[in-house]
Amino acid sequence: MPSTEGYIKFTCRHEPAPPPRHPWLPQLCRIRDELRNWQLIGLLPDGIGYGNISARIGDTSRFVITASGTGGEYPIATRHFCEVLSVDIPQNTVTCRGPLPASSESMSHAAVYAARRDTRAVFHIHDRPMFDLLRATGAPQTPPDAAYGTPELARAIGSLASALPAVAMLVMGGHPDGLLAYAPEPRKARDLLWNTYLRSRHAHA
Repeated sequence: MPSTEGYIKFTCRHEPAPPPRHPWLPQLCRIRDELRNWQLIGLLPDGIGYGNISARIGDTSRFVITASGTGGEYPIATRHFCEVLSVDIPQNTVTCRGPLPASSESMSHAAVYAARRDTRAVFHIHDRPMFDLLRATGAPQTPPDAAYGTPELARAIGSLASALPAVAMLVMGGHPDGLLAYAPEPRKARDLLWNTYLRSRHAHA
């Protein structure tokens, strides 16, 4: 499970606003609740949430993402999403609008979208069996000293993603049990996670 250090390390400039609009929001809500049922997104006993999902808005660099502190929400709703307007990785700053501020992993999502114009959906989850399986099978991994919510992690993710296939997963080496999956549309990212989930459970059976 993730670190219990807290949620947001970057500077979050949040503009209160109604929930964002996106044609994939109903699908994102369904997939997010599936991931919650598989315990790939959720809430730790001390109240710290983990995991989030996002989708690019059109051909822009903007995206919708589950908001900070929503890991325990079930079922998820559009009011639990916000729109990320811009990300400045060197300045460690995220600008967003919506009912709630953006997730603490917004920079990681933004790094994938910036590195790959074909990526339309990014999912960040936590799971020890999947984490162990991918590391054991040589999956791409960010450096262990690149902590979550930092420019270092975002840059490492962008560098890896740019060299990987259109549908892929990578290990977040400095974010305990953290994994990132991305694809041109949400269902493909969801299916990749599900297949890896089944493989990891079979390996631990």
